[in-house]
Amino acid sequence: MQQTKNTSQATRRQRMNVEDRREQILDVTRDIVDAEGFYAVTLDRVAGECGITRTVIYQQFGNLSDLLLAMVDREYERAARSFDSAAERAPAKGQSRYGAGVAGMLEAVDASPATWRMLLMPSQGGPPELYNRLEQGRALARAHFAESLEKEGMSSSSRANPDSELAVHMLLAVSEELVHLRLTDPEAYTTERLIAQAEWLFKAMFPG
Repeated sequence: MQQTKNTSQATRRQRMNVEDRREQILDVTRDIVDAEGFYAVTLDRVAGECGITRTVIYQQFGNLSDLLLAMVDREYERAARSFDSAAERAPAKGQSRYGAGVAGMLEAVDASPATWRMLLMPSQGGPPELYNRLEQGRALARAHFAESLEKEGMSSSSRANPDSELAVHMLLAVSEELVHLRLTDPEAYTTERLIAQAEWLFKAMFPG
């Protein structure tokens, strides 16, 4: 039985190409971080769960720090693409562009909760670059909100918020909190409930 298992693992190692193996290693690393935190990640554990040797990880990534950084960068890039898609989402009838964006973000969160937990609720022991990526993401989000408000005439019309700079910071804070609530208790904080609150807050900030 053990011989059969070892043969099966060897066959999987032979059949998986370099790119697929790289993705498998990153997936396993991310899942360990999501379940137990960064301190739980070791090369031996990742290798064991992938059914490979440490040498394969060295060949793909180098040391543990480089592996963690590669995983963080991949998840950040995925999150950034999701944010871009959400930002371009067309509003439904009677929906604001902000509400449409929140709906798109919540869909992305549900599709990959481990990614968003790592970025918005990071555990201790992560690489310094993780926090740099988070700040980069926040800066991009603020720039998007500012541009959207300007494009929609929210900063110059009768609907203008008296302090557009603070309005941008508030939109970011609200957005992060909505995602946080969805990640921590999805049964209580349904997407419908969160989107409805996002719409109410947006209309309260920009009445008319």
